[in-house]
Amino acid sequence: MVTRLGKVLRKMRIDRGELLRDMAACLGMSPAMLSAIENGKRKPAEGFAGLVAKKYGLSASELGELEEAVAEQRAEVTIGLAERGRQDRELAVAFARQFDSLDADAKEGIRKILAQSKEEVH
Repeated sequence: MVTRLGKVLRKMRIDRGELLRDMAACLGMSPAMLSAIENGKRKPAEGFAGLVAKKYGLSASELGELEEAVAEQRAEVTIGLAERGRQDRELAVAFARQFDSLDADAKEGIRKILAQSKEEVH
């Protein structure tokens, strides 16, 4: 899935007539790494926006857009479900789909359950 950051980076490449491998080389990373960042499979390293801005001479507004996209992607939470059982996958997906509709009481109840299970582990 292409992320907002991926869209920003791809637009930069298209505007400059570059391929993914060209931008990756300019940024000192592999094309696979840049592709993973664009697709949300990897989070950009600290200072990524500054590196891109320096290498590409971004304007203040371009840098602002890039920094917002990087911050958004760094704040994303991912859960690897490939090695999980069917019930765990279904639970994770159900939670993700319903998260925005949970009210404060439901969220607090979930926090208490998680805190309790954490205490039982330690």
